[in-house]
Amino acid sequence: MKLRIDQRQLAEAAKRAHRRLPNNPLQPILGGLLLETDGDSITLSGFDYETSTRAALAADVLEPGHVLVSGRLLADVAAALPAGPVDLIADGNEAILTAPGTTFTLPTMDRRDYPALPEAPAPAGTVDGSLLAAAVVHAAQASMPDKEAAGKLEGLRGVHVAADGDRLTVSATDRYRIVRHQMPWTPDGDAEGDLLVPAAYLAATAKQLSGGPVRVSFASDIAVAALANDTLTVTSRTIATPFPDIERLFLDPAAASGWMRADAGELVEAVKRVALVNDKDDQTVVLSFDSDQVTVQAGINGPQGASSIGVESADLDGFTASYRAEWLASVLAPIGGQVQVWFTTPTKPVLIRPVDDDGAATDNYRAVCMPVRLSR
Repeated sequence: MKLRIDQRQLAEAAKRAHRRLPNNPLQPILGGLLLETDGDSITLSGFDYETSTRAALAADVLEPGHVLVSGRLLADVAAALPAGPVDLIADGNEAILTAPGTTFTLPTMDRRDYPALPEAPAPAGTVDGSLLAAAVVHAAQASMPDKEAAGKLEGLRGVHVAADGDRLTVSATDRYRIVRHQMPWTPDGDAEGDLLVPAAYLAATAKQLSGGPVRVSFASDIAVAALANDTLTVTSRTIATPFPDIERLFLDPAAASGWMRADAGELVEAVKRVALVNDKDDQTVVLSFDSDQVTVQAGINGPQGASSIGVESADLDGFTASYRAEWLASVLAPIGGQVQVWFTTPTKPVLIRPVDDDGAATDNYRAVCMPVRLSR
């Protein structure tokens, strides 16, 4: 293989492809990046049996070929090369990278020992990458930790992405919180589907691809889903256990016994402020309603805190309920502006939705938060 490539583009591609490789792979070859030419471009690929990455970039290919080298070493070397054109020459034993005044020689790995990379399914549609990243990263925080998810709960350790018409839905739950984001997307024809990928993997992928349009490929027959932009494609193995039907768990506002509207940022700050007196992460805050204000309280048998903010409410005078501070703050976090919260009893979950400028609750985001016992 012999080609010339721009240093900046090589460094960026190597960084993107190497970032998802394991730091200490059980098999050293899984720490490698596979470089393959294709016409007037080169693709850098990495694979650890769970996630694969393919970073493609233009190159002046003089002799086609392929080579497998250490991903960490290639990323470090490419970043250290001086700016400008880089010549890459590789044979079966070594890969030589040359820039004006600088030469690096990297040992190669045996291509025959490298696992075959999964093929990405055909794209089902396109979505704004920044919207997708924000939704997936937030939803991942509400997924169940891997160590707690087993058996029938396996699906709760993932983030679920589903298409329905011109809307894309991103959801997650740990049984105590449910979050559901919706955003516009452009389907390819009538293509619909869904994917369920481990939360940490999908969040990392969505962040890598944010900043432009992202093509979404739903799970194929070999249980692989993919996200891609113009330069990077990432495939991930999906979770076999189905994601639960969360739609039925959202409270019908008509069945609520009362509701409140408040500035979401003020409510989050009040929760975080009084939670400073809690000495454990799983301790709670108590919301108490009186006329046109809610008082958030924390602390028992020791330091205590209380903070009141103004609200608009209906049928909540004297209502008191307790929530884990971290859970409540996390489900409120994506809302900028007014939030509406519907309540039934102090022992049943609440429904949380943003409010638009016209005072109507929107459907772009919904959340559920479970209360906890007032004993704290």
